[in-house]
Amino acid sequence: MRILHNSVLLSLVAGLLSCSRADRPQVTAEGRTTKAGTQYTVLYPNQLAIRVVTRRPVPDSQQYQLSVAAAYTDLATNQPLDLLVCNGRALQARATVGFLNGVLTITGDSLRITRIASGHSPPEAVLHRVRRRQGTLLLQELLVYQGRNQRPAGGSRFQRRALVEFAAHRFAVVENQAGRLTMQQFAAELVELGAHNALYLDMGDWDEGWYRAGSRVVALGTLRTETARQSNWLVFVRPAR
Repeated sequence: MRILHNSVLLSLVAGLLSCSRADRPQVTAEGRTTKAGTQYTVLYPNQLAIRVVTRRPVPDSQQYQLSVAAAYTDLATNQPLDLLVCNGRALQARATVGFLNGVLTITGDSLRITRIASGHSPPEAVLHRVRRRQGTLLLQELLVYQGRNQRPAGGSRFQRRALVEFAAHRFAVVENQAGRLTMQQFAAELVELGAHNALYLDMGDWDEGWYRAGSRVVALGTLRTETARQSNWLVFVRPAR
């Protein structure tokens, strides 16, 4: 009887744990406020794979849980700028923008934000390794590196969004909810929020994004006037089983 009783308890506990995992949202939205009063939305993926895609994600698909613009888009060609390798496919041989100093590398389940000298390209050996591993490598503006603000003063003001690495290698998409910030202000507040590394994501008129909250699709961004011309997206997806 005691053995049977213990077995029943173990089954109940396993069932409760299974239900709690199933009920957990795959994207957790958390509100944060800085000392200056800027309100932020922090979107944490829960057991989701990160990818960069060049075909527009469909919000109705249960595969995609979070989608935002990633690299910049060439205004003349409507093609990604300095998305050098995408899922193992070489798109550019070298950097062309000239002022991008942040590198996002995705290989399998490994995700890294690193720094590069502005106007330079990653070594060919690095690009070859990423291609061979069917990975992705793109260049963007580096905001925070090893806990330090990387942006100079001045510049334009926009709503801002970034891919942020927090402590314990935990990643999130972070954007301010209202108001306009310079890159330096944004980076400084990301440091205040605990960013270890942070890479900018395309915004301004290209700011359309969304995430799933249960059965709802929640829109991100405020302008969205160039949505039709977006050329690439950072997406968080359910891993293949």
